[in-house]
Amino acid sequence: MRSIGLSAALLLVCAGVPAWAQTFGPPIAGMCLLSRTNAISASRAGQSMQVQLKQMQTSLSGELAQRRAAVDQQRRQLESRQSAIAPIEYQRQLAVLGQQAQTLEQQQNALFIAAQTRGQQQIDRALNEALARVITRTACSLVMERDHAYGWNNAMDVTPAVTREMDGILQSVAIR
Repeated sequence: MRSIGLSAALLLVCAGVPAWAQTFGPPIAGMCLLSRTNAISASRAGQSMQVQLKQMQTSLSGELAQRRAAVDQQRRQLESRQSAIAPIEYQRQLAVLGQQAQTLEQQQNALFIAAQTRGQQQIDRALNEALARVITRTACSLVMERDHAYGWNNAMDVTPAVTREMDGILQSVAIR
């Protein structure tokens, strides 16, 4: 019973150690590991995209709030005239205002998604080019996603090299 408690405590301690700090066995020649997410987020282009998307989101949210406020003002005016309008006409005008509000939000979302897609395409091209260079230089026969491994030998991780290559290829993205 005591050994189970010790084993459980050991597992909890090991679970708290980040996987990147662990080294499992000798490096395997020709096998390389890449964390696509880490390479992108550490690259200048990835950071540039995140900053621009955050700024765009703030801007779009402000614009949407202003437009939504205008539609809400029209809705309040309509509600104040409700007794003077036929019920069916009131419902029709209310539905039109609801549709306008929904259309505004859909347009803002479409703009954001299009910008995000443009930025991601640029980053993907840079990542592919950088990875091709690193694979050739490092003589990788197999590249696997590092984020799905339980552990690895850090000598097999090409993520930092790919990030450096990406920085040489693409400094920033243009999302608009």
